[in-house]
Amino acid sequence: MIMKEYGILTGKVLGILASGFVLALSKDKKQRFQLHQECDRLWHTIDRKQLYHVLRRLQLNGFMKTIKRADDVEGFQLSEEGKKRWLKYQLRNLKLKKSKRWDRKWRIVLFDIPELKKKIRDALRRKLKNLGFLEFQKSVFIYPFPCGDEVNFVINFFNIEDSVFYLEAPISPDYNFRRHFNLK
Repeated sequence: MIMKEYGILTGKVLGILASGFVLALSKDKKQRFQLHQECDRLWHTIDRKQLYHVLRRLQLNGFMKTIKRADDVEGFQLSEEGKKRWLKYQLRNLKLKKSKRWDRKWRIVLFDIPELKKKIRDALRRKLKNLGFLEFQKSVFIYPFPCGDEVNFVINFFNIEDSVFYLEAPISPDYNFRRHFNLK
């Protein structure tokens, strides 16, 4: 139980540190405000004693580095390894949302990944199934609700942008698909 709590806490800390990275990239005021709010919410849920243990462990494992600013204030920053770890954490915890109403469009993921990238192809299949997609064919998966951002995240994580396509379209007949997803 303690290890699971530390895993969750590590994810929170990585999320806070990564938010700083995302914040630096964002030009949208609304998105920056939401990131600040989320970081503040996460920050207040963390026990300080556990936080220092996690920060020390992240630093020892090379996921985080300490930086000193000109005013002698010490801060923390994700290392490249830390950014990779955070992305893996995000991928592992990725979930698709289900809308209350179905818009009668199917989200279709098609891919043609070369044999040289077989492990990535298999990992993509596993992830799509894990997210709740239905395998229509070996390289075609469908889902009934909007999930473009999540699919793009997975595609970018595996670095297979040129081999994967995301479509939104009606399918006919779709009785078996609707039954699979319990849709009317």
